[in-house]
Amino acid sequence: MLRTPKQEFPESPAALSQLLLEPAEMLAALDDRRDQLAASLRALDTTAATEGARRLPRITMLESEYLQAVTAAEPAWLDGVVDDLRAGRPVWSVEQLTAFAGEAE
Repeated sequence: MLRTPKQEFPESPAALSQLLLEPAEMLAALDDRRDQLAASLRALDTTAATEGARRLPRITMLESEYLQAVTAAEPAWLDGVVDDLRAGRPVWSVEQLTAFAGEAE
């Protein structure tokens, strides 16, 4: 478990490619997600500061540190997706995605 990395793929990126949302709907959903991630990161930062002030051994904080790092990385990735959506990239429609899905079957 510790030695070998496992593909711990979160559900949200998979959902992005499976949802048949118009770009404007996806942009709104991603903006909301980014806001929620920012709130989660603030809470994690507060927890880290509290743990640090208690001078706990670092091993007791590794799980929190990991969660903090992963949570901090996602908004940066989302920013790129949101920037593309706002700039009109990638361009798609529900009709295009439905047609693509039909061709793949």
